[in-house]
Amino acid sequence: MNNELADRQQAIKLRLAGKAVVEICRILGRSPDWFHTWWRRYRALGPNGLFDLTRANAQPRRIPPEVERSILNIRRRLTSQVHPGTRYSLIGAGSILAELQVLHIRPLPSLRTIERVLERNGITAPRVRLAPYLSRAAYPKPQANTSNQLHEVDGVGPIYLKGNRQRYYIFVCKDVYDGAVCLRIYRSRKMEVILDFLGECWKSLGLPEQVQFDNAREVVGWGPAAKYLSRVLRLCLRFGVEPLLIPPGRPQRNGSVENFNGWFQPRLFQRHYSQLGALKRELQRLEQTVNTQHVQPRLSGLTPIQHRRRTKLRKLPLNFLIPHDPLPIAAGRITFFRQVTKHGNVHLLSQTFFVGKRLKGEYVRVILDTQRAHLTVYRQGRLFKRFPYAFLKK
Repeated sequence: MNNELADRQQAIKLRLAGKAVVEICRILGRSPDWFHTWWRRYRALGPNGLFDLTRANAQPRRIPPEVERSILNIRRRLTSQVHPGTRYSLIGAGSILAELQVLHIRPLPSLRTIERVLERNGITAPRVRLAPYLSRAAYPKPQANTSNQLHEVDGVGPIYLKGNRQRYYIFVCKDVYDGAVCLRIYRSRKMEVILDFLGECWKSLGLPEQVQFDNAREVVGWGPAAKYLSRVLRLCLRFGVEPLLIPPGRPQRNGSVENFNGWFQPRLFQRHYSQLGALKRELQRLEQTVNTQHVQPRLSGLTPIQHRRRTKLRKLPLNFLIPHDPLPIAAGRITFFRQVTKHGNVHLLSQTFFVGKRLKGEYVRVILDTQRAHLTVYRQGRLFKRFPYAFLKK
């Protein structure tokens, strides 16, 4: 093969140097048909065309039968509901691959190979590729590229225990990057509860750079008092955490935690709970399973807790008491994501600000700088307008 490739390269070099085809064939001892074949390949593909095309079978090779049986048995174990610990297990190819790695099964198949095995055995349907929707308005989505860069917080409820009329609410905090969660249950959704829950999250997961909420009154306040900033917003500012507030009536903008809520609720409420202690223990089991067993593709197959052990995180001490009294306003930023109305206004903190009718329907980012006491409107990442904000109580 080396001599054959060398002859082809030599033939091309001689032809490029101006030698006649007859002379080239005489020097190399080749036929004119041989020369013209490789000359056409060279003109079409360049130097790479002088190599032989592979004749290997394009069909993927089947993995060993014992590895395929291992994949199917692991999938059956993950989908089994006999043991409570499997109720919150992920059952996809990523989880199966992580278990194969722990068991040192060789040869280790790829994610796509595992998906093919499941499809071949009728366990999952092949992927359907869909065209993306056209975006009607660009949304300035916050980024999450490291742990504790962005947390999303949401509440689930009311929830009732069997034979009990007391309302309960489950509050969820999720790290958007690594998928770690913090879950707690409370008897109400008052502002004091949000303060306590944030304290629990910051002791467990650590202090984030940003935390994203919806516009519930227990977070931002209500009525004229909202303009002075709620205790929740003041607490975030005091600890150097930037609050983010999604557009009203757009829960999908809190997509990571909303997706998690939709996933865990049917699994958690497969059984009816008559005792609060039983529900709390089940929540702890759910939180532990997600943090210690759910492998994340973006973490190179690690679970959230494995990834966090390699990361330096800033946490509150376990005995730290979160203040419930209104704190003085600290220097920092509060970010509001808002869609401009047809009249060119944005609404936040029970106030209305006119930004211009030509922006109607667009999403803008509005940043309240508490140190400089002004509101800044950013359109597509660029400063668009600024307002003084003189209603802050120092």
